[in-house]
Amino acid sequence: MSAYRHIFFLTRPLNLLIVVLTMLVVRYFVMLEWMKGSSIGMKFQLSTFDFSMLIVTVIALTAAGNVINDYFDQKVDRINKPDQVIVGKTVKRRVAIILHQGLNILAVLATLYVCLRTSFWWPLILPIFIATLLWWYSPVLKKRVFVGNLAVAFCTACVPIWAALFEIHELQVKYQDMLIDGHEFFSHMWMRVAAVSLFAFILTLLREAVKDMEDMEGDALGDYHTIPIVYGIEKTKNYLYGLIAVFILGMGLVMWKMHSLMDLVILTALIIIPTIFLFISIRNAQVQKDFRGTSNLLKIISVLGIVALVIILG
Repeated sequence: MSAYRHIFFLTRPLNLLIVVLTMLVVRYFVMLEWMKGSSIGMKFQLSTFDFSMLIVTVIALTAAGNVINDYFDQKVDRINKPDQVIVGKTVKRRVAIILHQGLNILAVLATLYVCLRTSFWWPLILPIFIATLLWWYSPVLKKRVFVGNLAVAFCTACVPIWAALFEIHELQVKYQDMLIDGHEFFSHMWMRVAAVSLFAFILTLLREAVKDMEDMEGDALGDYHTIPIVYGIEKTKNYLYGLIAVFILGMGLVMWKMHSLMDLVILTALIIIPTIFLFISIRNAQVQKDFRGTSNLLKIISVLGIVALVIILG
């Protein structure tokens, strides 16, 4: 395998694809469907290229975070996943650092471009903050129980918000005064985006805790204070059951407000039933292989959530 292919896999392309799909669904399904109900012919204000720059920002930040995580976790990964170690083995440490820094610079420049186009400046802080957060994740945040998981979940939850942030700002500038109650209209739009963000936040908390159980042996060597290391497997499973209960309760509230039987069937088939299987998978998991399967199931649920939004709002 060539060095370029190793670098490509170092960025975790499947995770990047999920990020891109999330942003596309937020823009072209969640937001667009609500805009169609405005009755004033509301149209997107950001060009396709501008939105592409926002996608570049998120791809670059996510890839940079993956690279620097593998850079700091070399000793840990040799125990947890020896066959998947890339940094220090097939990709030099110096190359990983240069790649990480280059991707972060790209993220900031892409954001700066959109800020210049829209004269909307404060969001420039966000990629800088997230790049810093992900840099400190392995050497600092993961050594504090819950903090590392919350940091990763926060970054994931920012993806749907990032997809909407500039666009909603521009829509408000142009259309808010044309609407009878513009403030309420855009508040509801933000609520829809926030619901997707919360969906991502909870699923990420679940997946991070499952990965912590999968990686306990190596994480202990790295002096990481993850939830299963501090509290044990059984208490970590109880924590996961609580998150699943919150997740299902949230989905129940969404379904309660739906009027279409077909939409209820879709959500039940694509979200509720797989979540029940997730509960069973967590309950039965005992060894590293089991936890890896549970982690993969969480990825599938994330993709199914995107599919459900596309079908319901399409």
